[in-house]
Amino acid sequence: MYNPAAAGISNEGGMVGISYRSQWSSFPGNPRTFMLYGDFALPRLKAGLGAYIYRDETGPTSRTGIQLAYSYHVRTGEVGRLGLGIELRALQYAVDKSKLNISNDDPILGGDDKKLAIDAGAGVYWTNDKLSVGVAVSQLIQSKLELANVPNSTEGGKLYRHYNLTANYRLQTGENIYLIPNAMVRVIEHSPTEFDFGMKMDFQDKLWWALNWRVKQFWSFQAGFKLLQRVRLTYSYDYYQTPISFFSGGSGAHEIGLRFGFKKK
Repeated sequence: MYNPAAAGISNEGGMVGISYRSQWSSFPGNPRTFMLYGDFALPRLKAGLGAYIYRDETGPTSRTGIQLAYSYHVRTGEVGRLGLGIELRALQYAVDKSKLNISNDDPILGGDDKKLAIDAGAGVYWTNDKLSVGVAVSQLIQSKLELANVPNSTEGGKLYRHYNLTANYRLQTGENIYLIPNAMVRVIEHSPTEFDFGMKMDFQDKLWWALNWRVKQFWSFQAGFKLLQRVRLTYSYDYYQTPISFFSGGSGAHEIGLRFGFKKK
């Protein structure tokens, strides 16, 4: 969830979904992610709620987290809506030391197996069902996340702030056929700025496909279709650029998801 202010602001009426992602399968202990999420509109309260629970596993490490978002909605004109959102998140980072192959004097062996961090975020999101733009910041508190006390270290582990700027435009090209260009910029302290650009085609809200590019990192192809009136199935494949792409045995990422909408369409 990039922006808590977007919670419940769409006209879809709410939904719940699950997804599974497997990345870089040619590497032992490759990253895997399991996720359960939901988005709920509260029209009587002029608000929306969002939530997701996830678990990341990479080699001996794992992350288990939960995020809860609340957005207050303000009408701006006939169809425009402004969301003002806040979020609360909890993250547990863990290391299975039995899977580590390191020297006995490594500080991690004398540290904790698990660490819990609590953090928060905020955002602003505006949409008129054609143009949507938003800006958000997560991990505002920058909670400490140290599993071990490393001698002579200049900076301890913590959750760094993430700044996200998103935009998309819904362009009708035929009867219930839409092209949706989108872009996102993410700024993280001590990390290169990330730029995402993409294009999605939606055919009568029954079939859609998309192509996205994260600059200097990967290309992503996504497709989905409506199984029943309220059930949608999605699949995506990410092709990573060098140096990951040199590993031909499994250098991409596969993700599959299932979503149930509350509103009949």
